[in-house]
Parts: sequence; C-alpha cells; structure tokens
Amino acid sequence: MIRAAKVAAGGVGTVPWKLTTVEQRLLGERPSDRLWTAAATVAADGTKPLAHNEFKVELLKRTVERQLRVVGGIR
Repeated sequence: MIRAAKVAAGGVGTVPWKLTTVEQRLLGERPSDRLWTAAATVAADGTKPLAHNEFKVELLKRTVERQLRVVGGIR
C-alpha cells in the first residue's frame, strides 16, 4: 500500500514541477503496472503546451511512468 508519494519533474518548465495529481493518484493504492500507467496519465493535467514544446506532454507521461516502475519495483 502506498502511504506517501513525492513526485516532481525537471526540464518541463522553467522550474521543476511538483506533480501533485500523480501523488494523489498513487496514495492508498497497491503498486502495479496498471497503477503506474494510470498515475502517469495525469502527469500532464493542466498543461498548456506551446507549438514548439507540445512533444513534452507525451515525454513527461512516458518518463513519469518509467520512473514509477523503477522506484516502485514492478516493471
């Protein structure tokens, strides 16, 4: 059971972003492949990409999912 989660991403904006929606999605859940995917899906909620950086939305989601799998121990 995930009791606490701290998730942030650098290189996305001008300062590192704390990903509170991802943290909230993880709390109270058991680690699983399905959870990592679901949590990463909300990583970009509220973003407003510009034409030259919209690729970062998918990059952020994929990176968050990959790192949750590494840290969570289920790959």
